[in-house]
Amino acid sequence: MAKKNKIQMMRGERGFHYTALVIMTLMMIFCVVPLILMFTVSLSSETSLVYGYRFIPEEWSFDAYMFMWAKRATIFRAYGLTILVTVVGTAASLVMTSLFAYPLSRKDFKLRNVFAFILFFTMLFNGGMVASYMVWTRIFHVKDTLWAYLLPGSLMGGMNVLLVRNYFNANIPYSIIEAARLDGAKDWTIYSKIMVPLSKPIMTTIGLFSALGYWNNWTAGIYYINNPKLYTIQVYLKKLMDSIQFLKTTDLSNEAVLLAQRNLPTESARMAVAIIALIPILAVYPFVQKELIKGMVIGGVKG
Repeated sequence: MAKKNKIQMMRGERGFHYTALVIMTLMMIFCVVPLILMFTVSLSSETSLVYGYRFIPEEWSFDAYMFMWAKRATIFRAYGLTILVTVVGTAASLVMTSLFAYPLSRKDFKLRNVFAFILFFTMLFNGGMVASYMVWTRIFHVKDTLWAYLLPGSLMGGMNVLLVRNYFNANIPYSIIEAARLDGAKDWTIYSKIMVPLSKPIMTTIGLFSALGYWNNWTAGIYYINNPKLYTIQVYLKKLMDSIQFLKTTDLSNEAVLLAQRNLPTESARMAVAIIALIPILAVYPFVQKELIKGMVIGGVKG
C-alpha cells in the first residue's frame, strides 16, 4: 500500500513538473517572439511594412540603423548621460533603501511602527503630478539639471524597502546582531559590516529594479528637461520619434522636405530605437539572474 502511494506521489510530481515546464515554455515564447519580431521589423524597408509586420522581412533594409548612425554623436552623448544617471541613481537608491529597511527590521527600535506607517501611507497616497512638479521645480529647482533624473519619484521605493526589510528579518538571525552589540559594535558597524555583506541577493535584486527604472525613465526628461544637451537616451529617442512623426504627418509644400519625408524611416526606426535601448539591459541581465531570483524569492517571504 505504501509503495502504491509512493508511486502515485511520484506520478503526481512528474505531472506537475511537466505542466510547469509547458507553462514556462509558453511564457518564454510569449516573451521572446515580440523581441524577434521587433528586430526583424527594424531590418525591414519602410515600404514593405505598409501591409503589416513579418517575422521574415519581405525587403531587407538597414535604413533605420543608418538613420540612427547619422546621429551617433548625439546618441553617444545621451548614452553617456544615461549611464551616469543609472549608476549614480542606483547606488544612491541602494544606500537609502537599505538604510531605511535596517531600522524597520530591528525589534528594539521603538519608532519602528511610526516609520512603517509613514512608509505605507506614502505608498498609498501622494500629491499628484501637478503638486510634485511645483515642488521639484519651485523649491528644489531641478529643472534642466541632472537632478531631475535622480530625485523625483525614483530615489527610493516603498516596495523595495519592504523587500529588503523582509530579507533582513528572514535571513539574518537576530542573534548575530545581539552578539555584535555585546562585542561593542555600533549600529553603523552592524549595518555596514554585517547586514549589507549578508544581503547580496536582495541588493542585486533592488539594484536591478532601480537600474531599470533609471535607464527607462523618459517621463522625467519630458517634464523637467528642455536643454537638448541633457537628454538621456530614452528622452532623446522619444523626441526623435516625435520629430519623425511630425514630418510624416505635416502637410508641407517644400520639395526638399517632401523628399525627406518619403525617405524617413518610421516604423522600422521605432523598432531600431527599442533595440538600441534594450541592448545594455539584455547584456547585464544574465550576470545578475541568479542573485535576482534568489533575492525575489527570499525577499518576498513575510518577515
